[in-house]
Amino acid sequence: MTVLVGGVSELFQGDLDLGRLAAERLAAEGLGPDVLVEDLHYGAVAVAQRLEDLRPDSLVLVAAVRRGRAPGTVERRRIDPPQLAPDDLQAAVGNAVVGYVHVDLVVDVAAGLRVLPGRTVTVEVEPEEVDPGEGLSPSAAAGLGAALAIVRDEVRRAPLLRLADELRTLLEGYRLGDSASLRALHALLDELVRLDRDGRWGATFRLRDRLRLGIAAGASSEGMDHRDWGLWWALIEELDRLEALEARPVP
Repeated sequence: MTVLVGGVSELFQGDLDLGRLAAERLAAEGLGPDVLVEDLHYGAVAVAQRLEDLRPDSLVLVAAVRRGRAPGTVERRRIDPPQLAPDDLQAAVGNAVVGYVHVDLVVDVAAGLRVLPGRTVTVEVEPEEVDPGEGLSPSAAAGLGAALAIVRDEVRRAPLLRLADELRTLLEGYRLGDSASLRALHALLDELVRLDRDGRWGATFRLRDRLRLGIAAGASSEGMDHRDWGLWWALIEELDRLEALEARPVP
């Protein structure tokens, strides 16, 4: 299991129950053998304990969160782990223990206990109705559909981003000689950082094509071994796969 998708919700509190409904929908889809979907309504400390047990590479949290946006607004956020002072962590744990449920609290407690995955993304929908009751408002129901599409994108892209991380590690230390292909690879890896941050492809596929052409023209780097070749081509092939998948019309 490399990706944990968690729905964070306040059960049966109108639109604030969206996370549970999202988890139900996604779990029924079968997102892949490396993906686990769970309903994380049970409090931030318990979620942190679950993260400690599972140790996923990536965490995607989906929830309805009140932030003063227009109802139904959907926002993807790439999370930088907060640096909590001991008093702040103690306050966060105290809020969690008394049953307060919120995406920010999940992130704070997990980060403070050092179990937050290095790659964490939240997908939020601005709620409209927050009174006790079942079912979503029309705006939240529309937002749920858009949020699920973003979560599916995140799950599909997770192997690509892990591969990019592995390549960055392999390139450390200036082991390879300068070449047009190596420069193209560095540019592509930089663009994938932006993809991870912003959720947009940008110039990714153009830079992939530049790397492919450079390799085909023999503009490789001195010192490359079989692992380098394998990972470079794996990156190109993974981008080919994703381009084909994400070009499909949504059913």
